[in-house]
Amino acid sequence: MKKVQIGPFTVRYEVVQTEQCPLKITENIYIEQDQRSNYLLGETTMSVYEFYLSVNPDLSEKEYQLSENFQRIIKRFPVTNQQKIFLDQKGSYSIRKVPVYITIQDYILAATEPETHSEFLRKVENIHFFPIQESEGISYKRLRLDGRYASREKLDEKKADVKIIQDQLELTNEMYYFGPYNYAGVIQFLPEYGISTYDQFHEAYGKHVYSFTISKAGQTIPLLWPDYLYHRPENHLEFGLLAQTNEGRYAAFEHWEAGEDIQIDLLAEGFEEVHFTSQLKKPLVNRPQLSQTEYKAGEQLSLLIDPELVAEVLNESASVVFVTPAKDSLDGLSILSETTDDQLLFSTDLLTKGRYQLKINSPVYGQLLFLFTVKQERSEK
Repeated sequence: MKKVQIGPFTVRYEVVQTEQCPLKITENIYIEQDQRSNYLLGETTMSVYEFYLSVNPDLSEKEYQLSENFQRIIKRFPVTNQQKIFLDQKGSYSIRKVPVYITIQDYILAATEPETHSEFLRKVENIHFFPIQESEGISYKRLRLDGRYASREKLDEKKADVKIIQDQLELTNEMYYFGPYNYAGVIQFLPEYGISTYDQFHEAYGKHVYSFTISKAGQTIPLLWPDYLYHRPENHLEFGLLAQTNEGRYAAFEHWEAGEDIQIDLLAEGFEEVHFTSQLKKPLVNRPQLSQTEYKAGEQLSLLIDPELVAEVLNESASVVFVTPAKDSLDGLSILSETTDDQLLFSTDLLTKGRYQLKINSPVYGQLLFLFTVKQERSEK
């Protein structure tokens, strides 16, 4: 009788059916009848490239390395789930304790042909195996013979012992062309759950999140911290798809169609998987743009946008609101001084010093949000 050692487990097998090894798993491999299963479960650490390779095989490992801008951001806003996620020396994130499994058949084949399956065997050495009954009802990634991990899958129909949270959360504040993003949004608790501070959000859910993806037109886009993040004093998770970049991870959001479906998926340790669906609004022909990001009171504020959106503002099917530094709302039409075919021009006479938001809500184009600052009471003459 032959045998192989896989972590703490010994698997005995024969190449022909015998009384001791009657259970056939391939044409040439028979194992003991008391073998509990044809697979072994475990946990391992893997890079985000490995983790997402099965859902987006077109992306290279390099495209998961954080840009210099992102590396500056994470110095101020480090990843909150440091028990699960860490930054490696290459500038890419890795994920700890990812549930994985291997089939006994694959391991025996690899053990008999180690040179052919060296990558598989190398990764097996880094897997911590445990008895099947310890982790039932959750999803696992299979380590295949080629040394790559497959998509997550459930190995049984049992319900995982996790916290229920889907119905407590909502996708809100979907925004288009916000700052450097084509599409952005917020995920937060429903008001009735009283999660109103950073610390409350962190403890209730935020510190457990380790995976965030958006799927569109059959393509899954992995988001990394800080593509999604939360920070003081906010009580929600923010996310965005960068615009006008050469990075392949964001390419699917350079173009979209009105009504196109998207799905957002979140994984958080100890919680059920969270899924949101939405439909994208009509894209603008040209990216909207403020004339400046800083103004003196009395200067004219100009917003360059598509003519169709100018028409919506004029016929009041789209609303325009200025949010003041005191968080009050000011009707934008009250300070709209002039329009052209592709511009909205506002007087800043009524705006005092501070940080402002300019919001346009269109039933056709969705929500647009622009940030600007008024630096002083009046411009100097």
